[in-house]
Parts: sequence; C-alpha cells; structure tokens
Amino acid sequence: MTHFSGNTDALDNIVFIVGPKPAPITALTYDSRKVEKDGCFVCIDGHQSDGHLFIESAIHNGAHVIIGSKKNILMDWYYKRPDLTFVLVRDTKKALARYATTFYQNVHEKMSLIGVTGTNGKTTITAYIRSLLNALGNPTGSIGTAGVWDQQQKLEFNKSTPTTPESSDLHSIFSHLYEKKASHVVMEATSIALDQERLHGIQFNLAVHSNLWPEHLDFHHTMEDYKKAKLRLFEQADIAVVNNDDDGMAPDIIRMFEGELWTYGMERDADVRARNMKSVAAGTSFDLLVDGKVHSVIVPIFGNHNVANFLAAVTTCLAQGHGIENILRVLPLIQGPPGRFQVVNNYPDRQLVLDFAHSPRALETLFETIEPFSYNRIILLITGIGIRERHLRPEIAQAVEGKADAYVVTVDHPGDEDPEIVMADVVSGFTEVPANLHLEAKRGQAIQKAMSLAEKGDLILITGICMETFQIVKGERVPYHDFDEIKSFLHKHHAITTC
Repeated sequence: MTHFSGNTDALDNIVFIVGPKPAPITALTYDSRKVEKDGCFVCIDGHQSDGHLFIESAIHNGAHVIIGSKKNILMDWYYKRPDLTFVLVRDTKKALARYATTFYQNVHEKMSLIGVTGTNGKTTITAYIRSLLNALGNPTGSIGTAGVWDQQQKLEFNKSTPTTPESSDLHSIFSHLYEKKASHVVMEATSIALDQERLHGIQFNLAVHSNLWPEHLDFHHTMEDYKKAKLRLFEQADIAVVNNDDDGMAPDIIRMFEGELWTYGMERDADVRARNMKSVAAGTSFDLLVDGKVHSVIVPIFGNHNVANFLAAVTTCLAQGHGIENILRVLPLIQGPPGRFQVVNNYPDRQLVLDFAHSPRALETLFETIEPFSYNRIILLITGIGIRERHLRPEIAQAVEGKADAYVVTVDHPGDEDPEIVMADVVSGFTEVPANLHLEAKRGQAIQKAMSLAEKGDLILITGICMETFQIVKGERVPYHDFDEIKSFLHKHHAITTC
C-alpha cells in the first residue's frame, strides 16, 4: 500500500498493521459519511467527537483500511472483520496529514506555498497577496476564512473548518488548484490548525506574521501556548516576513528564524515601511520606503491596520523576487476579501459598511478606521458568537460603549447556545444599557433592523462574521448570507445594491 511506504515520518508513526495487504485505496477521509468503496478511514480523536466511534459507519460505506490510535478498538474490529486492514498509529492527525500528501502525489511541492498567521489581518493579507501576485503574472490561489479561490474566482468547496481545512481536505484543494494551473497558493494558518497538525509535513516557501493578541484561549489556555502554536509555522518555512511593530511575536520570530527574513512596519525601522499616512477619498496615501527609496502611493484601502496588511503583501511580493517598480504598477489592482470594511454601494443618502470585526480589538480598530468619515449618526450592529469564548461577549459591548447612537445586538453561529443568553452576555458588558438598544436573535432580522433605524446621512456598521454563507446552529450549517438580507431590505425600499 503506497501510503505506508517511502515516508520515514509516516513509518515512524506506525505501531502495527494487521489484515491483508489492501488494494490501492480510492479515497482518504476522516469523515465516515464521505468514505467511498475501497477507501481509507482515519479515526481522528478530536475535542468534540472521536472518529473511533464511527468505524462501523465507515466500513458500511466501503472502507477497507482503518487507521486509528486506540489499540483495543482496532483489534476488536479486526476480529470481527479480518478481511479488512487495520493500522495502529501513534498520532492519527499526523497520519492523516502524511498519507494525504502521498495520496495526492505531493502536489503541494510543485507550487510555492505562502502561509499567513497572526491574530488579526490574516484574511486581508491573504487576499492582498493573491491579488498582487496574480497581477504580477503568478497564477495564485488562496485558502482561508473567505473560502477557496483560484486565480480567477471563488470556488465551491465545503470547508471542514472555518479557516484552515483538515489536512486531507487541504491537500485535495492543493491538487485542484494545481490542476487550475496555479503556481502559488497563499493560505491562512491558524494556531489551532498548527496545533492539530493539519499542516504537518508541509514546507512553506514563505511564512507571514501579522500580530499577536489574546484570542482562542479557550483552546490554548495560555498566551504562551497560543504563541508557540503560531511560531510552528516559521519552523516549516524557508522565508519569513515579520511585522516589526508587533511586540507580541516579532521578537521571537526574529530570534529563532534561521532563513531569509524580511521585516515591515510603520512605527519602527524595517525593510519595507510606510509613513505620513493620510486618508483620502480613494483610500489612503502615504510614503512607501523600500531600499532607502521613497515612493508616494495611494492605495484603495482604509485604516492604518490595512496599511500594515498592505505592507505585509508588498514585502511578500518582494521576497518572491518581484521588483518594487513592477509592484507599484499593479497596486491599483489590489483587492481585499469580502466583508472586510466592505462598502455597499447604491444605498441612497446613507453609508453602509460591513466589517468582519467580532473581537474587542477589531472593533476598536474599526472605529479608528471611520474617524475621517462624515456622517450624522452611527447605527452599529454587534454580535455575540455562540461557538467562541463566552468571556469575550461582554468585552464586545465594552469596546463600543458610547461610540454609537443606536445599537443592535444579535448572535453569530449560536451553535448549541441559547441565542437569548448569548445576547444577554453581550449586553452585560455595557456600564449603562444604551437607550437606543435593540435585540434581534436572528442575524438577518438584526441587519434589517439596523438598516431600518438609519436616517439620511447616517453610517450603518454591520459587524461580525459577515462573509460566511451559513450559520452554525445545533451542529448544522444552516444556509445564510448577509447580502441576501441587505438586498431584500433595499429592494423593499426601492433601492438597488451592487453588493
């Protein structure tokens, strides 16, 4: 069986194999529902479920190879089905990742892989890099919170996780993008994905760092463990691009990294630097410093945090061998991801902005971004997330208290939580409950409520998970899209949107 040979790391992970030598497998998966005839099922022992409990389902669906880490369970099944092959491994996550690379013929090694990690900015940096590299003649796909994109458009993939796919899905995507003639792939690398070995065995051509702030501590428990998980990306990369302004993680990367290293920033000296930022109608103007030369640029982006994301993308292109003059030429073609400070056009007499901000820090950044804007009132929609740390919910309200004229509180991805409790958690963060406060448990209704509150000259800020096409409710992905609600409202009120 090719999956168990030719790979020292994979062989070291195997404890024993029992059963007949199997025919070549047709598919590799960790989801028993997706097993095909003559497929291989890997039992992932996760935080919420144990794949070993679904062996019967996998066999029923056609699996003839079962890989797991629980000896007693595998042997019990071997005695029941000696016609099948059972493989005991030390780490099923590593096994899935290593066998996926072989199953997909190591196609990831045929492309330049760029990984982006950090607390904030990953999705925007990924989109900026993809658009610039494509404009520079490198067909580039991307993988992350905004979905899977080839060099031309978004592709229809059912993501196994919100951001970084499970390893077998990831290598399937690599294979698909390679078939689409991609020479580069830029992807978000989350701390959880790194910790769970979804990127095991992948050597990145380049790793990008954005920043480090407290997040996902329900999973990692401590900031030190959170940081260690993210630092793992730089142990798997040839080139590092580092935000020199970030005290959270930059010093650690610079100290540990032994390969080619580039820095960017706005406050401190760096290889690529921006200064004299000014908000203009078209976005932001500033001086871009590269190799001691100053280039005056205007880019169609808003907010200093996005200038930092832009610098990360430019530095990545430089590290990939592109000259600054060529990069400057394609700057007008830079594109951000959907739902990241996305302005909805054709809403008469009002301004409507969607932004992915769903953490206290991101909301603070959003309000810094809108400082140059002119408006009468701010109508703000904020959200509690049912599948995230509960302690963050009141902090959402604390971050925006006193900054809006009307508030709409709703719920994103309620999961197994009671939406009323999630909203109550958010509201508890206000020192004084706002007079103009509205609670709407369903996000779609909350968006329409926020839009209905706006009057001529007002600015409506819709925050939260605003580019997803589903909501997670009781373990199910329920189809949902913000733009459907926005379009519905605008059509009812005789306005047409191009969003």
